[in-house]
Amino acid sequence: MTFNILRKFTSFTYLNVTQFLGALNDNIFKLLLVYYFIQQEGIEHSHQILAAAGAIFVAPFLLFSASSGTLADRFSKRNVIVLTKVMELVIMTLGVLAFYYGSKAGSFFVLFLLATQSAIFGPSKYGIIPEIVEENKISKANGMMTSFTFLAIILGTFLASFILDVTDKNFILAAAMCLFFSVIGLIASFCIEYTQPSGSSKKFTIFFFYEIYETLKVAKTEPSLLLAMFGSAFFLFLGAFTQLNIIPFAVQSLHLTDIQGGYLFLFMALGIGAGSIASGRLSGNNVELGLVPIATIGITIALYMLDFFSDNIYVILPVVVSLGFLGGIYQVPLDSYIQVTSPNKNRGQVVAAANVLSFLGVLLASFLVFIISEVFGLQADKGFTIVGTITLCISVLFMFQFFDYLTRYVCMILSKMHFRLNIEGKENIPSKATIYVCRHKDWNDTLLILGSQSRRVRFFIEREQVHHKFFIRLYRMLRVKMLPVIVPLENNAGSLVEIKRSILKGISVCIFVENEDITQEIAKLEKSYCFCEILEETGSKIVPVTIIKGMKDGNSRFFTRLMKKIRVPAVIRFGN
Repeated sequence: MTFNILRKFTSFTYLNVTQFLGALNDNIFKLLLVYYFIQQEGIEHSHQILAAAGAIFVAPFLLFSASSGTLADRFSKRNVIVLTKVMELVIMTLGVLAFYYGSKAGSFFVLFLLATQSAIFGPSKYGIIPEIVEENKISKANGMMTSFTFLAIILGTFLASFILDVTDKNFILAAAMCLFFSVIGLIASFCIEYTQPSGSSKKFTIFFFYEIYETLKVAKTEPSLLLAMFGSAFFLFLGAFTQLNIIPFAVQSLHLTDIQGGYLFLFMALGIGAGSIASGRLSGNNVELGLVPIATIGITIALYMLDFFSDNIYVILPVVVSLGFLGGIYQVPLDSYIQVTSPNKNRGQVVAAANVLSFLGVLLASFLVFIISEVFGLQADKGFTIVGTITLCISVLFMFQFFDYLTRYVCMILSKMHFRLNIEGKENIPSKATIYVCRHKDWNDTLLILGSQSRRVRFFIEREQVHHKFFIRLYRMLRVKMLPVIVPLENNAGSLVEIKRSILKGISVCIFVENEDITQEIAKLEKSYCFCEILEETGSKIVPVTIIKGMKDGNSRFFTRLMKKIRVPAVIRFGN
């Protein structure tokens, strides 16, 4: 009977429970250790204690992530997950003993072991998602997992502070609770369905930094994958800095106690959880990198506000929640993109390399906290301004690098606002970059093409028409290539090079033509030797597209006419 009840839940649900309890333990134990040493050494040493705990927690991710990625690619990721949960149970038992004997070295060693277990767990945890979840649900699955991770941080932050409050700082009892969570997590891991090894025969090596370098070279061959990995690492840098800086900030600027300061991160984690769910919903069935630059700008503003309103807790609380919310929106598309774009045989290694970069970011955050407080002697609120300035520079970089994703996402939103869109022939849209041929009628044809799919699109208009200056600027923003009448596309060497380059980067191409007979235009392209060469070298296909828009009724009442103008019925058909 119990077995039948357990079978009702999906493998992803059990994976979520497993990682939730693991993240809960990580955060409870790390905070317990911080509070324990603050009690022993005094609040004035909080910066040094936080930096030391952060550095020790990061070291295993740098040392073992490459081997963990190889482990995830060579063996069943489900079996690796079960193994790590057994490790966690043993480690938490050692944690109880470390607090029982009051051993400082023992406590730090247990933290190191706990981080080692997390480093081994990470590549299998994220790498198994595409194996147990349908591709069109990966963004939502990542949003759910990220939100549960930060729910674990919320509860971990709360429980560590709450238990110490109500038990008069009984660290042994709090550590024993971590042991209980480990048992439940191990049981949940057994319920995850078995997954086949991905077929990698890569051997383990002690030269882990070279291994990471080789993996980064593989990631560079996939469009935007390397930048997504660095973007994900920057998120962990921001999160680690905020976590390390928030308690000193609360004590210095808001005049709270160290335990009360821990609750501020609870509010931030609550925001991240909500933002992660929102990001999954905003992404829908796609991976929306266009959300990343928008969220980064918002994070920059929130960081500056933490310094500007540093003495007003009524402003700080909603700003902290907003910072977390924007962080959740920022992170989910990056994690989803890494999972979807990574080559199947190298997925574990790519996730492991992303982990190494991420925890280098955590290490850098610990170092930055130390520099700001100990070397320059600045207050914690000024640290947020410094990181806000760094984030501003990163947001400018993302705005340029993810510009195509951003414009595609904005145009998708505009197309849904402007049209009641019905898409036909979705099965004719290949999974790879494609060449579309469509008759060009109006400027908003670009909105319909972009709004109908998740892939970026580069436009080529065969004949330059007379346009208003606004539309000319819009076309430039969308990187539309205007082709002169006297040079047909099939003979335009420059445009053909751009088409080939776009497809190789994973960007689809839409060629707008004047001829109503699209079949005739496609036949003309297929007769061109240069164009056939592009199709052969890129493996791309030509797909005809037909756009049909409803008529606007000029004789109806004003409100009805307005609504018909805003919500115009439209059909976009892919294929013959």
